[in-house]
Amino acid sequence: MNPQFVKKLIFSNQFKKLLCIVLFFLALKIEAQTTYNIDDPEKLRDVIYEPGDVIILKNGTYATDERIQFLGSGTADNPVTFRAETPGGVVFTGGPRLTIGGESENGVKVATGEYLIVDGFHWKGGYGASNFIEFRNGQDFAHHSTIQNCVIDGLGIEPSELAEDLANEQITKHRWIVLYGTYNTVINCSFLNKVSSGAIILGEYSYNAFPEVADGEPEVNNSCAEVGHIITKNYFYNFQKMEDLYGRKTNGDQLSNAGDSETIRIGTSSYQMVNSNVTISNNYFVQSDGENEIITNKSKGNTITNNTFRRCRGSLVLRHGSNATVDGNIFLGENVDGTGGIRITDSNHNITNNYIQDCITVQDQAKWNNGITFIGGSANADVACTSDDVSNGYQKSQNINVSNNTLVNTNAPFFYNTDKGSTDPTGTVNNNLIYFEASNANLSDLISGDTNTSYSDLGTTLTYSGNIYAGTTLGATNAGFSEESGITATANGELFSFSGTLTNNKGANLGSYVATTDAMVGYGIGACFTNNLGEGITDGDCTIEVSESLTVSSLETFTASAASKEVNVTANVSWTAVANDNWISINTTSGTGNAIVTVSLSENTETTTRTGSVTFSQVAGGDDIVRTLTVNQEGANLTDLYTLINSGTNGAPVTIHSYSKQQDTDGKTNFATNALDKNFSTQWTADDGDLLSGDYKGDGEFLIFDLNDEYQLDLIQVATDDKSDAYGLQIWTSTTGTNSSDFVKLLPTSNDLMITTTTGTRTDFDTYQVSQNARYVKLIGFGRFNADGNSRKSVWTNITEVEFYGESTSLSTDTFNENKISIYPIPADHELSISSKLNIKNIEVFSLDGKLILSKETTNSAAEITLDTSKISNGIYLIRFTNENGLNESKLINIAH
Repeated sequence: MNPQFVKKLIFSNQFKKLLCIVLFFLALKIEAQTTYNIDDPEKLRDVIYEPGDVIILKNGTYATDERIQFLGSGTADNPVTFRAETPGGVVFTGGPRLTIGGESENGVKVATGEYLIVDGFHWKGGYGASNFIEFRNGQDFAHHSTIQNCVIDGLGIEPSELAEDLANEQITKHRWIVLYGTYNTVINCSFLNKVSSGAIILGEYSYNAFPEVADGEPEVNNSCAEVGHIITKNYFYNFQKMEDLYGRKTNGDQLSNAGDSETIRIGTSSYQMVNSNVTISNNYFVQSDGENEIITNKSKGNTITNNTFRRCRGSLVLRHGSNATVDGNIFLGENVDGTGGIRITDSNHNITNNYIQDCITVQDQAKWNNGITFIGGSANADVACTSDDVSNGYQKSQNINVSNNTLVNTNAPFFYNTDKGSTDPTGTVNNNLIYFEASNANLSDLISGDTNTSYSDLGTTLTYSGNIYAGTTLGATNAGFSEESGITATANGELFSFSGTLTNNKGANLGSYVATTDAMVGYGIGACFTNNLGEGITDGDCTIEVSESLTVSSLETFTASAASKEVNVTANVSWTAVANDNWISINTTSGTGNAIVTVSLSENTETTTRTGSVTFSQVAGGDDIVRTLTVNQEGANLTDLYTLINSGTNGAPVTIHSYSKQQDTDGKTNFATNALDKNFSTQWTADDGDLLSGDYKGDGEFLIFDLNDEYQLDLIQVATDDKSDAYGLQIWTSTTGTNSSDFVKLLPTSNDLMITTTTGTRTDFDTYQVSQNARYVKLIGFGRFNADGNSRKSVWTNITEVEFYGESTSLSTDTFNENKISIYPIPADHELSISSKLNIKNIEVFSLDGKLILSKETTNSAAEITLDTSKISNGIYLIRFTNENGLNESKLINIAH
């Protein structure tokens, strides 16, 4: 077009008229949102719907079993809605399936499948299908689409199909709602009386992870893209357990598919790396017994919050996938056998503010459904979304946070399960509250497991602090739990509230969330036209509104050093945040919706742990949700407060004065000097003799350490080898000499033995804070013992490293000082000359493995002393000088001929 003509057209009246016509047709298009009234559900397929269209199916009972297809393109402001004439007025009795999605013709997409809403239908009776309602039409997936205010009740299995399956010892698998695509929602629906295997709601992620590509094109891993579904305010009732309905195989095993009967499953083992970020909130589960896993987490980043579970014979299970948030859920077992709380596998989970009451599993599946169950696992963990290296095995549980949960009258509150592996879980277990009423029938030890050693096998590498309990026994040795008699429990409806100064910041903070009851079904929970039994009601609340939510992930305990960590804020409201302690700061003080907040702590220079908080508050005008983030910081390490004495090479200036025994035959090199060599892979080893008559230990084998000066000892650290049994030790000190009568026992201060706690590792120290003057320290090992220290398991003692901390006391005239002894030449050749102003009585030369090489007594120490070194091999040796009072001085010398 000629540019001059364009200029004329732009400024002409003709162009103005043309512009008005275009705007008119655009407005007409927006207003031309069509309402379709249909009286046959199969007619829904006749049209590809456009933004703003509404399709109304006439009230009535429809016996059709033909698939219903709802295809179209909506927008956020103008969705496409397919609804019943009135809520619940349309009843499907033939079990027609429903497809929600887009449409493509000859490779061209003619409907996006976005922003489609299904509203107000009642499926009652009929037969189910493998995927009964699915959010896709072939490869045309639904996105930002919703099913709301619908009921699915009692879909059966076609008799011949069931008979054939049972003959093959399997159960027919029907999934009721299968979520494909992204950002889809299931809200205010009721699901009742399921009798087939298969999840009620399944997040299917195969196509999210690896979208379909053209033939010959390389596969694309799309697992890092967020899925973002929402499952909220739904009601799940009477999902019957497959074993109860159909029995077991002739060999006693479960029928095939019986284990695929979760109420909700998000993801699959094969696609656990998908960045799911699904929210499951404010749902109500009653007798959701399909299998042991009520909700199964099998993908990354999901949030499960403010759900109520009542009489559900199973647990909320973090099975695969990392970074889950499980917060503010209520589990009410009502003393039904098989009811449980939360089971934990995989990594970086935050399990906080959950309330678990009256759950008991003592007969059926006891190792799986307990209060909080820790799984050892053995496979990989926290699979990156960029990876497809996944496993069907049980993942390692690493960096988990189990904090501020309340467990009341619940059998096996903390249970350690080694059935699927014994890889030690890591993370923090803080500020939980466990309570049993007097004579409660569910009473059990707080800590238990599937074997007698489960806790010691996989529970000891978690960090425990601030947990309190009452009404029970701990069941294991763990300083992170304290029994508190000052807890007051008050019935608050069907739950308990707890008071007393000891309960501050302990247990679950549920905020405004209360346990859902049967009376709430139809009035904000589930569909608005049926009650908790599926019976019709006419006064229900048909408002569809996503609940206001504000959750904050928890923090693992900080070390004493200044540091920063991030917490995830998950919210659909505006909020503010404030740090309540001057040693805590945050980088973000307000926000709307989701955010990442950095919490920073200053260094803790005290040795005691400190606890503070950050308060997150919803901006006034809504539900006024308040969440308190507890912040724990360890006290300063004692080793940072004192001076390490044996800080030099091979422990200098500390040396081995003597020892009773070392393992140095048959090629063994477990020398006494290894206890000072700063190498955790070497050790001093000695075997004790037989048990003394009437005693449980022998007479011990010893090392005597020479500190090379008198010190005020403040701290002693002892590291043992990686055996699973503890060691029984004693530590004695002397300031005068090394005869047995010179020593006094320093540790233990009570009982006969101090029992080490760092079993199974070579690099961790047992630390003992002391206050004692000493020149010599005698460590006696009696072998390996049980945890109570009253039964010896082995005669062998293995010490990898010993460290001493303290300050030198004032020097006396009888104490050797290296400035008063002169040795030359260094390196020595065939002769070593020694001069001293002190009264040297004896000179000894030792190899570094502790063997005596040469000894010489002296009578006139004022004269120069000559030592013949011509017969000593080249190398580094220790030379020791002893005076008449038994005090001695040691130095390293180099001999080179």
